[in-house]
Amino acid sequence: MTDKQTQTVALSELLDQCGPGGPDHPVALPQSWTQGRTAFGGLSGALAYQAASHIEADLPPLRSAQIAFTGPLFGTLTAETAMLRRGKSTAFVQSEIFGDKGLGLHCNFIFAAPRPTEVKTSDIVEPDFPALPDGEDLHSGPPQFFTSNMEYVGKRIDTSTKTNRLTRWMRLKQRAGLDPVAEILCMCDSLPPSVMGLLDKNAMVSSMNWQVNIIAEALTTQDGWWLIDSHTHHADHGASSQYMSIWNSRRELMATAMQSVAYYA
Repeated sequence: MTDKQTQTVALSELLDQCGPGGPDHPVALPQSWTQGRTAFGGLSGALAYQAASHIEADLPPLRSAQIAFTGPLFGTLTAETAMLRRGKSTAFVQSEIFGDKGLGLHCNFIFAAPRPTEVKTSDIVEPDFPALPDGEDLHSGPPQFFTSNMEYVGKRIDTSTKTNRLTRWMRLKQRAGLDPVAEILCMCDSLPPSVMGLLDKNAMVSSMNWQVNIIAEALTTQDGWWLIDSHTHHADHGASSQYMSIWNSRRELMATAMQSVAYYA
C-alpha cells in the first residue's frame, strides 16, 4: 500500500470530483475512505446525494433518502442520476454509484419544500448525552480506514460491554466548504452497526439498506460535533434492525434513520 493510496483526502474534494455525476466526473476512491473491501457507506451516500442535488438547479431541500447497499464499491466511482418525478413542491431523484465491479449503491432521494402546517409533534426519546468533547485526547482510525478522516473520544465501540446501543460524538477533521446535508449523510453512518455491541467475538457485518429522514430545517452544530445514536431493536436469523438518530451540540434532532444489517454470528 503506497502513501498516495492512504493520504488524507477531504470529503469536500471527493464531492467536487463527483459534481453532477456521469462519466466525465469520476471519483478516485482513496484507501483512506474505505471499510474492508468497499467504500465507506456514508461516503457512498454523500456522493449519490451530491450528484442528485445537481440534477436541476432549483431543487427544494432534501427530506428523505432510501439507500440500498447492493454490492462492494472500489476503484473508480461514477454516479448516474435520473429524475423520476418532479411536482410543484417535491422531486424524486434516483442516484446510483458504480465502481470497478458495477453497481454498488442504489438511492432514491426525495426533495420537498416546507409547507405551513398546524399539526406538529415529536415523540423521539433523547439519548443520554455525553459531555461535548472539549480538550479531550481525540482519537482517529488507522490511515487505511475511513475513520482516519474523523475524530471522536475513546473508542467507537467497546466490545467488553454488551450493549445494543451505541452513542458517540463524532466529527470530520476537514469540514470547510461542505454541504451540511452531505456531511450529515456521511456522519450518520460513522458508528459501527449497533448489533456489534452484542457479539461475543469479531464477526462480519454488512449494512443492507438505510432510510434517512432529515428533520431539521438548519443543519448546524458547534465545532463539527454530531451525536450519533444507534439502537438495535431486533436481531434474529442473521439480520438486525436498528433505529438511528443524529443530534447537534444544542441537543436538537437533525435526522432520524433506520438500517437493516446482516450479521454472521
